[in-house]
Amino acid sequence: MGTPEKKTPSVLPKISRNLAYRTIALVVVVGGLTLGFEWFMKVRSDLGGLVESETAGWISAVQYLPHGQQAVLISPDGKYHKDPGYVENTVDRDLTWSPKGNFLYFVSDRAEHNFNLFRWAPSEDKPSEQRTIGTRARGDLKFPAQLSEEPDRTAKGLLTTGGLVQEFDPTNQSTAQVLPPTQKEITQSKGGDENGTEGQFEGIYGSLGTSFREAQWCANKTFIVAVMRREQGEVLVAQEMRLVEGKFPQPHPLVAGEHVDFAVNPKDGSIVYCVQGFQWTDGVAPPDRDGKKAVKPFVNGMGVFTFGEHAKGLVLTGNQGAVVFSSPTISPDGKAIAVVVGRSEKGEVTIVGIATYPTSNDPTFKPAQIRGDLHEPSWSPDGTHILAAVREPGKPRAIYEFPIDGTPGRNITGDTGNFGFPRYSPQQKGG
Repeated sequence: MGTPEKKTPSVLPKISRNLAYRTIALVVVVGGLTLGFEWFMKVRSDLGGLVESETAGWISAVQYLPHGQQAVLISPDGKYHKDPGYVENTVDRDLTWSPKGNFLYFVSDRAEHNFNLFRWAPSEDKPSEQRTIGTRARGDLKFPAQLSEEPDRTAKGLLTTGGLVQEFDPTNQSTAQVLPPTQKEITQSKGGDENGTEGQFEGIYGSLGTSFREAQWCANKTFIVAVMRREQGEVLVAQEMRLVEGKFPQPHPLVAGEHVDFAVNPKDGSIVYCVQGFQWTDGVAPPDRDGKKAVKPFVNGMGVFTFGEHAKGLVLTGNQGAVVFSSPTISPDGKAIAVVVGRSEKGEVTIVGIATYPTSNDPTFKPAQIRGDLHEPSWSPDGTHILAAVREPGKPRAIYEFPIDGTPGRNITGDTGNFGFPRYSPQQKGG
């Protein structure tokens, strides 16, 4: 038996090895180019969204002009910054910062006299960019109050248009309706009709109100809370956005009145509400323990709602009409509420100042009171100051900054114009 022939391993010729290496490299390059092209296609319509602005200490506000109103920015050095794209005799309104302060969004009718959404990058000396189109007026864009790691370029917010609530996607300028859900998306009551197409405000939502005024995500984006207008007054509604057996649960009316304001706690996603002229949510007083019509708990009041497994409501304060609460705003640490306080007499409300309340039963809380004809408060990112628009007889409507420790406030705008709705950028130095 002969010795087995020893086989030598096959070796590619050098030219074949080079060709193989080049093929692999080409595949890698093509793959990288494909991924890069896909990324470019996603952002090509929003290259301005890649901008990062340094806005720590900046303040946004509306300046009221003889004919129109304009969005303005005030930097920490006191310099005014105005959008080069502003058109005379038009209206800028509903100013809001993006979550990380890279952009200022606002609604304006400067383009064809239709109220659409615009985005302004403070770091660039360029006109703001129009981010929505259409003839239906957009309004009151609100981003989630609870912070996330999502960049400003892709952060989505809720706005209202045509009485509906839509979610705005800044990457492609699109809006998609979220409230009311379609009849096929929402669980019906036992008497509900799931067949056929109903109007937007027929069925369940039609029994609550006629249109939406404002809306915002809360409870880590598991709920949307919204103010709905109705024939007489307003109602605050919570809609859970987690599907149950493929459909959204029915909405829950939380509180109703002649006027309702709310704010979302940036820490736990609960909400604070202020109600003027309390009303029963379904328009009818429920029976009390004795079977008689229940008595209204208050006329004007303020309370808290929490969501989740242990959902509950808590009335913080209430009265029989002598004191009015409005424009609540919650401190960044979630522990304090700043609210405008007024006194009501014979149907006339006189603003007396801003007061702070705890968001929970905290015996160590130290309340603050700032007296004056103050409006539209907002907290500084570190929670040590409150901005407000101040009216003084014979003077322009100015922006003041008030320390919450009780020391005197400072007039930021002086007599340079009439201003309203001041808001700090959410950025902090070194943050």
